[in-house]
Amino acid sequence: MANTPIRSVTLPKGFRAAGTTCGIKPSGKPDMALIVADVPCAAAAVFTRNRLPGAPIIAGKRHLRDGKAQAIVINAGVANDATGQEGIDNAITTCKRVTEELATRHGIALNFRDVIPSSTGVIGPQLPMDKISQGVIDLVKNLARGPKPDADASRGIMTTDLTPKPGNTSVKLGNTTARLGGIAKGSGMISPNLATMLVFITTDAAIKPAMLKLALKKATTASFNRISVDQHTSPSDTVAILASGLAGNRTITRPGKAFDQFTEKLTGLCNNLAYQIVKDGEGATRVFHVAVSGARSERHADRVAKAVVDSPLVKTAVHGGDPNWGRIVTAAGYAGVPITPNTLSLTIAGQVAAGKSGSQASGGGGGVCVFNQGVPTRLTSLENKRLKAAMKQKEVYFTLDLGQGNAAVSWLGCDLSREYIRINAEYTT
Repeated sequence: MANTPIRSVTLPKGFRAAGTTCGIKPSGKPDMALIVADVPCAAAAVFTRNRLPGAPIIAGKRHLRDGKAQAIVINAGVANDATGQEGIDNAITTCKRVTEELATRHGIALNFRDVIPSSTGVIGPQLPMDKISQGVIDLVKNLARGPKPDADASRGIMTTDLTPKPGNTSVKLGNTTARLGGIAKGSGMISPNLATMLVFITTDAAIKPAMLKLALKKATTASFNRISVDQHTSPSDTVAILASGLAGNRTITRPGKAFDQFTEKLTGLCNNLAYQIVKDGEGATRVFHVAVSGARSERHADRVAKAVVDSPLVKTAVHGGDPNWGRIVTAAGYAGVPITPNTLSLTIAGQVAAGKSGSQASGGGGGVCVFNQGVPTRLTSLENKRLKAAMKQKEVYFTLDLGQGNAAVSWLGCDLSREYIRINAEYTT
């Protein structure tokens, strides 16, 4: 059972997917994916805040103005970013090719604006449209449901990722069970908002576009916007969701119990995918969790956690298993929010709380308090031994209590290794 593929985007009712290799990548690895719904869907997306957005971002925002979509087409290997009007035209042409093939092969009639384009890879080159066109033909031909197309789609969106990143969950809405499935890619160029990542989620829940957009925004804030690998916000970031409504639940039209239940499960799925992205960070050997509590506001807690997660000195200490806690508290000190030194405390733990692996949760018991209300803790020899052991584990937990209020957040980061430098020094060569 350990090798059973994890189901993803075709698990909810009404979705098919495919992945293919069309020769965009010199390596010959998979480089395109397609997700198609049987029916028109409520749709929403959040995109990068980089001021140099890729052509697919520009086109995708236009296509989603009406809150509806029915397909997502993705290529890897070329980002179609910094490519001018030709790049935008190529993104739209790709969408048109998808609609043409869907009409010819499956009798699915949809407008090209019902297709969301997405690209990831090297910035600058134009899309090789002859290869893209053949890739679309192959993708539409191979559309299917089940573990294989789920896995193929996961692989078709990867760049420097070492592993595909699928996930799924379900939610009880009244007497109906709705399902959610998702795939993600991301390994480097990861920093909010969003991160260099693509995430595509499907659900068969019935929900109005405005509510879907709100749920996705909430889920993204609590997950993908609280991870960082290397502080570099990509111009291609996209998190998109399609809702077919085929589960048959009473349509979610406003905030309330059903909306909260759906949003909670969507957030859980996004946290799972976010964790997979950080764990597969370029050259990463360890994941570290930063839980900030006792803040005056969530915004203050976010800024402190981000400062710690982004710090190259903290990242290298984690890589070396060095309990150099001074780097952590001083990162909190330059986060740009009010800090009261004599209320600040830091605990370091290395063990994963039972049942919390794979989530943005704080660590389990057994932590060592190294800084207590502004004063270094005098550690016993046993505590020093536990501290060093904690820093050597694959999952390291830093808990910062600011002692100023009740707001709390959790962020994820990974270590900075020599391998990260090698990967990015040789990325285009």
